[in-house]
Amino acid sequence: MEVAVGRWTKPTLPVGPLRTLNSELHALHRKAGHPSARELQRAVKKAASHTKIHHAFIKPQLPAWGVVEVVVEQLAKAARPKLAEEAEVDRFKSLWDAASDAESASDTPEPNEHSYGLALGGLSRNGAIHSAIIGLHQAGKPTGLHDVAAELARRGQLEACGGEDYLFECVKIAMKGSFEAGVGIGEFAVLNARRVKEASDARHAFFSVALSGKSDRHSLQAAYERVITYHPDWALPDGFNRSPHS
Repeated sequence: MEVAVGRWTKPTLPVGPLRTLNSELHALHRKAGHPSARELQRAVKKAASHTKIHHAFIKPQLPAWGVVEVVVEQLAKAARPKLAEEAEVDRFKSLWDAASDAESASDTPEPNEHSYGLALGGLSRNGAIHSAIIGLHQAGKPTGLHDVAAELARRGQLEACGGEDYLFECVKIAMKGSFEAGVGIGEFAVLNARRVKEASDARHAFFSVALSGKSDRHSLQAAYERVITYHPDWALPDGFNRSPHS
């Protein structure tokens, strides 16, 4: 399946070096005839994944220079009128350096767990994905990768959930799991999303109880037994009842 064929949507960026870099990438892509991400991946001999190539154009973050370099080289080859590859790579390196310097000088803090929690309305990442899948399922809509991504984007939660890269990893697991369980991938996605959310909730509850400093042993025991149901590798060698001083 080809990914993102044709014109790609520019991300919303403030005026500055990163916006200039992104605009020049899109202009060069246009001169090369809008090759798809998979076509570019084949051209660079898999030096970068088609997902990273696509994200270099559509994500509002500075892409890795290694991705920009190999993509610019191939686009310059395909451009009409033809462009000097080395000169284009040098030009884009200057643009990339300016964007990188501006990013380093920025006082804007990196997104943290708290800011992501606000973006997700207090839900965990898996909780937000679960909510999107269940919402689509209850509305009788498909729950494929692009459907869930579009729903999360509509809710303003896609980036905080890890973007399409994280969803793609979830889909790979779902495909394998649905085959082994003998159910359709849509049904498995709903069932798996519920269990993932339950596991996430169990982790959150356990750490909340363990770190509160106010929990009695009974509450901690209950939280521990719940979390190891989903994470058996967290089980203590001698069980929970060992002495805290042992």
